[in-house]
Amino acid sequence: MTDASQQAVPERRQQTGRGDRPDALRRSLIAAPALILVAGPALATGMVTPPQMRGPYYPVTKPTDSDLDLTQVAGRRQRAEGEVIEVTGRVLAARGGALAGATVEIWQADHQGRYHHPRESAGTADPNFQGFGTVRTTQAGAFLFRTIRPRFYGSGSFMRTPHIHFRVAAAGRPDLVTQMYFPGEVMNARDTLFRSLPGEAARDALTAVLEPAALPRFRFDIVLA
Repeated sequence: MTDASQQAVPERRQQTGRGDRPDALRRSLIAAPALILVAGPALATGMVTPPQMRGPYYPVTKPTDSDLDLTQVAGRRQRAEGEVIEVTGRVLAARGGALAGATVEIWQADHQGRYHHPRESAGTADPNFQGFGTVRTTQAGAFLFRTIRPRFYGSGSFMRTPHIHFRVAAAGRPDLVTQMYFPGEVMNARDTLFRSLPGEAARDALTAVLEPAALPRFRFDIVLA
């Protein structure tokens, strides 16, 4: 079986209804969760994913372009700056397995540590970076985003390690707001929110797993109560 996420991003050809993003690339990204995740075993350990604060940068108004590919914005010719990565995973119930049709939202800083938000004071965020995306999980509970690896931000005693914010909503369950951290990131040990997690198991639950792929792929399974 061919792993769709390993296809190289094709050069832009003609403008489509989604800006300059070719339909073939969009189809490959949409199909990728099934190809990547269905065949593999669920990674649920029974531990519910720990919640974390939403933070001050959740969008005041969600952008019109809020799809799974945050590396390009509809109507703009340039791709976002920075290292392109994929974030994949499954939304699972602590008792009951995969949760289909759950809404997964992400929002994050760009390659310079800046958000698309009125409260951002560090400068202007990359206009070619979406900053926010939302998808629905497949029948297997799978999701996928293509995005940019965020940079740390802050100053002095308040420095945030690179992270991605998540909000997950599934029918009949409380919404989960949490944050995903990157494995091997030296700043994790200095991050107040990461260090405040109750124990190593909780920190492991919020740390993605790097998987082999053409693009850096970070696996982040989410377990809801």
